[in-house]
Amino acid sequence: MLDFIQGDLFDTKADIRVNTVNCVGVMGAGVALAFKQHYPEMFKEYRDDCKAGRVRPGKMHVWKSLSGDWVVNFPTKRDWRDPSRYEDIDAGLDDLRAYLDTVGPVTVALPALGCGHGGLDWDRVSEMIRQKLGGVNAHVFVFEPAASLRAGKSVTQPSSDERGSVEQLGYKVLNNHPSASNPTGLLFVMGRQDLLTRKWLALLPSRQPGEREMKALQSIAAELAVSGANVTVALAYGTKISEEIADLFAQQGVATVLLLPFGVLTRKPLAKIHDIGRSHPLTIASSAPPNSKWSRPLFAQTMDMLRANAEAALLSDPEPEWLTNRGSEKWAQASISYVRYEHSSSFVRETLDRIGAQPIGRRGETGAPNLDHLLTALRNRLSTPPRDQSEDLRQDVRVPETGRENSLSLSFNGISEETKRELLEALLRAASGVRALTVQLSSDVDDDDLHRLIELGFRRESISQDSPPPTKARPVDSTEPDDDGAEAGLIGN
Repeated sequence: MLDFIQGDLFDTKADIRVNTVNCVGVMGAGVALAFKQHYPEMFKEYRDDCKAGRVRPGKMHVWKSLSGDWVVNFPTKRDWRDPSRYEDIDAGLDDLRAYLDTVGPVTVALPALGCGHGGLDWDRVSEMIRQKLGGVNAHVFVFEPAASLRAGKSVTQPSSDERGSVEQLGYKVLNNHPSASNPTGLLFVMGRQDLLTRKWLALLPSRQPGEREMKALQSIAAELAVSGANVTVALAYGTKISEEIADLFAQQGVATVLLLPFGVLTRKPLAKIHDIGRSHPLTIASSAPPNSKWSRPLFAQTMDMLRANAEAALLSDPEPEWLTNRGSEKWAQASISYVRYEHSSSFVRETLDRIGAQPIGRRGETGAPNLDHLLTALRNRLSTPPRDQSEDLRQDVRVPETGRENSLSLSFNGISEETKRELLEALLRAASGVRALTVQLSSDVDDDDLHRLIELGFRRESISQDSPPPTKARPVDSTEPDDDGAEAGLIGN
């Protein structure tokens, strides 16, 4: 028996609770994070089985506690970074059906498989569930996608004790902050809050910089200070040396933001580096739950925040591992400058050249770093302080007067991936009232994705723009036009 319901996955009485997982041992977001918090021993066993290669698509991971807790981990992703696949849902439902047939009549709480962070279509997945589990000798409560989002949000909300501890350290708790890269919009900040609404110069150092890299960063920090430019530098905390790098810029009087990919209560001594012995204090910010330790998803979340707020980027890492086609595309909105090293690989040099990144040379008369390209990329933003992103979003939404056609628009620029998912979910709920849908895509959209949209019924049209498309990293004096001056437009009826 299948019941499609709304509600809380953990409040509903059930013998078995199904969790959606990846195959690499990470539970960092959504309903999986909630399961990790509820059943820490289950997570340890699941993580060990992932390392042993026993968790894979189409193969359930079953855990039972001595107290009677019963969890079935359903692989909906192969890697936590990847989207879910319909074929994996199909194979997993076959295995889940076979398992339920062996345990007799039970009640099961089943989330919307792959339809939260996995990005799958709920209408299609719900039909797969009906086909695969219809007639099973169990009472299966199937929850809508919003239940998974709520479950993930509930475990990331700090308790009153956590808030008290955070504030005692000197952090401010900001609610619904537009710069936050988590679903809750919470941000924990020590220092200048106004820096979080500015556009940043993102620093991309290596994890263990050598003496030459540190000297280069020190020279650049000094030159930024001499230039008088109103620059805000930001970097993600990678290792202990990230504190030293942030200090190089802060001590020169450059406004500096250090982003933490872990909870502020897990590294309490960091609160002391904010202003002790500094004439120009650092600003420290974290969007992670206060007691969350470093994890790959939290680091990815922090990097998303850095990218979303970066107008330009400074690469000092001689061999950046992320500089692949996929990795460089994530920084396409930022103008990239880099420190040139003689020993850098040809791949790094060619890739940087391909994306239009500019090397930082030295001024002939003084030998100081030449930051002209870097500062030119920032100048337009710095001449007039940018508005708060939440203000931008409100102005991009046009709500019509009563009695007129409900025509709404919203820019995706600067919106987190989680907010995009929530927007698309809201659109699905309003689908019965949607008369037409226009999608404006960037010029570098993946061909497979474009063809898929056309197959679904969109037709291709040219859409004029009042403003140019997002700038890619390229030489500042480039006059090469962007394709035909218009982005791809798709209209669906």
